[in-house]
Amino acid sequence: MVKIERAKVEEAQEIKRVLSETWVDTYGPFLSQETIQKVTSAWHDPKLLASQIQDPEIFFGVAKDENDRILGLVTARKRGTDTVVIFRLYVHPQHQRKGIGSRLLEESVLVFSGVRRIQLEIEEQNRKGLAFYLKQGFKEIGRKEERVEDEVLKVIEMEKRPT
Repeated sequence: MVKIERAKVEEAQEIKRVLSETWVDTYGPFLSQETIQKVTSAWHDPKLLASQIQDPEIFFGVAKDENDRILGLVTARKRGTDTVVIFRLYVHPQHQRKGIGSRLLEESVLVFSGVRRIQLEIEEQNRKGLAFYLKQGFKEIGRKEERVEDEVLKVIEMEKRPT
């Protein structure tokens, strides 16, 4: 049985592990190992994660199994009066395709009131993630390029109106 709850500061190290392993699986086919190493070191630093967990403006949710192991996570923030922005949603590769991502997405919207739009950005080559969001009902609303270390990524901006 998987449960979704707010992350705790003391879980930052385990969250970093899940993020780093998922990043290698997700971005390894098209980003260099050097870029992945730099990003996971900086963006997934336990101190940074702990500050995000403590930020009252951010919903930092984790999916846990019956032994309290973290299987996936989501971070979201409300923008304006009616929009939730998903900044990250990752499920460990060993636990994907089991409905965990859908539950994390649902919970990230439920914690905010008055949501009329959900927005996110996804790297164009992240085929698994793109298929997931399309299945969830997201539509492309724009494209842009983003620099990550020395690499340029093509990013798809997506949006969904919750039902």
